[in-house]
Amino acid sequence: MSSEVEPEKRISQDIRPGELGSLDWGPEHARQSLDVIYQHAVSVASQAISWYLTARRPKRRWAQRLRVGAIIMVAVAGVLPVLSQIFGAGSSVEIQPAWASVALAIAVALVALDRFFGFSSAWARYMATGQAISAALNQFRLDWQKSSRKLSADELTRDSIDHLLDLAKTLVRKTDDLVQAETLQWVKEFRETLTEIERSAESQGK
Repeated sequence: MSSEVEPEKRISQDIRPGELGSLDWGPEHARQSLDVIYQHAVSVASQAISWYLTARRPKRRWAQRLRVGAIIMVAVAGVLPVLSQIFGAGSSVEIQPAWASVALAIAVALVALDRFFGFSSAWARYMATGQAISAALNQFRLDWQKSSRKLSADELTRDSIDHLLDLAKTLVRKTDDLVQAETLQWVKEFRETLTEIERSAESQGK
């Protein structure tokens, strides 16, 4: 399979962090177990960041295309009545003012498509969520290094281990919370869009 289709394949997959198996917390293996915990926490956040960075690109492209198309159609709708007056009945070129309504209808349809598929809103959500997780990951790395700097081979106590575990736990939990909040926001927007479409269909059917 060519490399060109691999990004789309990654986008279609959910965020699935690797499982964390049992670790040995004996004195001779505690530091190795901490390294595993560190890599696991970083992997959870990094995978989420990578997913949002990859998934936002097609959303951005479609959002820009639909919004630019809507802007162009609105501009065309504003120009057509003026052109209709310029090219009057005596001109060889005759422009019907009714085409302005057609252009406005196309603009409304483009905006509706953007809202229904959530291209613009998803682009904004993905950017915000990815940046928030990235900030949490950077803070975690600094805090971990700061706490690790104070430790030597003989200073790896239960309290120091628990403190580092709490740092990793905080990063993983914050990553999960941010992903869940973004998903709930998507569900809310999707339901609101469906409700608006149903109301519009009912009003037109009356």
